[in-house]
Amino acid sequence: MRTLAIVIAAIAAVAVPAANAGGWATVTLAPPPAGLEAEETWTANLTVLRHGVTPTSGAAPSITIRGGSGSQTFQAKPSGTTGKYVAHVVFPTAGSWDYEVSDGLAATGYGYSQTHTYSPVTIAPGTGGGGSGIPMWPFALAAITLAAVGAIALVRQRGSRPATQS
Repeated sequence: MRTLAIVIAAIAAVAVPAANAGGWATVTLAPPPAGLEAEETWTANLTVLRHGVTPTSGAAPSITIRGGSGSQTFQAKPSGTTGKYVAHVVFPTAGSWDYEVSDGLAATGYGYSQTHTYSPVTIAPGTGGGGSGIPMWPFALAAITLAAVGAIALVRQRGSRPATQS
């Protein structure tokens, strides 16, 4: 009976850690480009590798940024190549920002998601474009066109007046 208890204890000691071991992943990610400005979009390309080797599809990675104005999370989408994902990240203000990536491995059903942290980055002030995301050139082109049409109409109107007799 004592031998049976020792055998069961030994099996449990080996089985429980093995059951909890699960899969793990690494994430490769280039830092944001130097000179990135507030409200500019960083197209972050991530690669999720199971056990640091195998490109993994079905993951749900995300990038979380933390800075003076709070935190935001950006979901990455599959790029069409196994293991590669793309997130479009926007730092809302200038300053120092921490960022981390959740590898999203749990979504694959293989292992647990882990968070990978990276060195903080400094984001430059924006150029004052307003950050609305609406390009201004169509409005400027329309204004120039209207001014030109108005000027042409004015010249034609003055040239078509009948001569007055004195």
